[in-house]
Amino acid sequence: MKQALSDADVCVKLRPEWEKGYFRRGCALEANDDDDGAMEAFELSLKHTPGGSNPEIAKKLKHLKKKSKPFVFPKAKNLATPDAPADPKAKAGPTGDARWLLTAKSPSEPVSARVDAVNAVGAWLSAHLEKILKRPAGDVAWFFEDQKVEAFLDAGVFDTMLDVLTHTVCAIIAAESGGGEDAKAAAAAGADLAGAAAGVLHNLLHPALRAWNTRAQHQTLLSTLCQVLRMVGSPLNDPKGTKISANAETKQFTMLVAKILGNAGALGALCGQNMLFRARLQMMRAIVQRERKDGKEEELATKMIESARAFVILRRCRFGKSSDAAAEDGARTPAPAWEPVLDRLLTDEGADEIRDEIAAVVDQHSLLAGAFKKFGFEGSVGV
Repeated sequence: MKQALSDADVCVKLRPEWEKGYFRRGCALEANDDDDGAMEAFELSLKHTPGGSNPEIAKKLKHLKKKSKPFVFPKAKNLATPDAPADPKAKAGPTGDARWLLTAKSPSEPVSARVDAVNAVGAWLSAHLEKILKRPAGDVAWFFEDQKVEAFLDAGVFDTMLDVLTHTVCAIIAAESGGGEDAKAAAAAGADLAGAAAGVLHNLLHPALRAWNTRAQHQTLLSTLCQVLRMVGSPLNDPKGTKISANAETKQFTMLVAKILGNAGALGALCGQNMLFRARLQMMRAIVQRERKDGKEEELATKMIESARAFVILRRCRFGKSSDAAAEDGARTPAPAWEPVLDRLLTDEGADEIRDEIAAVVDQHSLLAGAFKKFGFEGSVGV
């Protein structure tokens, strides 16, 4: 490349009015990652081109200008203090109990006790929904920014209910295939548990649906991350078992991920529970729409996978620096960090681990979409 640049410099010196000399110089500088120098050379090439127009030079300039354009991070609105309700006399909502989650997901517990535990979660959720959903969606600190809600979400209430639903549906299928009165009774009890879990999941998604058209800047930020995660060079595009290549495309992917998540404001917004639930809902909407088979299945499948990727990466980033140990109430303390997540993704073992996690998330949420339809919650995702 140094020889190419040297040859181009000679051309420019000998024939300063020849546009091809500047064009060759621009190509050499671009290959050496000197984008500013390359842009200047291409502009001189265009200046000396007869008629002042050349599609090839224009294409080069457009590419470099787009590449050099700084990414502008959306600014989040200043939110009210999460613990400050609109009414100063209003009581704080109840605290979630991690024992409910342990009981709900324990196969050794009687089904009736598990149903009671899920209903206790539902009662906790109803109290918070009644208190917080009176506020304007998205414009102030509300459901997902309430500290008691956030703590129980970090304890894994959504994923626990999703696990309960998944395992119970599998148990119902196994019981129904067995036949007999006992099998019918087991299937009926399992249906009660699955229906209760589906109801809680429906209500947990409702605040995200209600706020769907708010915080447009945050949606733009999420969409940008989705685009970066699908670009050439992303290990997430490759099937499990594909080795990580340290090529130019992977380097470009790494740089753009770091550029987005390396901004403290962007990382804070993206790792919030509000954004995680937005990614979940975006994935669910794509799953439901895809099942309608209206000719947009490929486009919706892409949307579904993009949302699942963003969700998994951001959930990992939310606890990037957290200890694996949970507090007494079952919650993990969020400590957002993107570097450990990206480092893990860029290893062969880590990439496969994250690919598996994304596939599992899609499978579970697809099952959830089917459960919503079965138990009468078709409108849960707004489509």
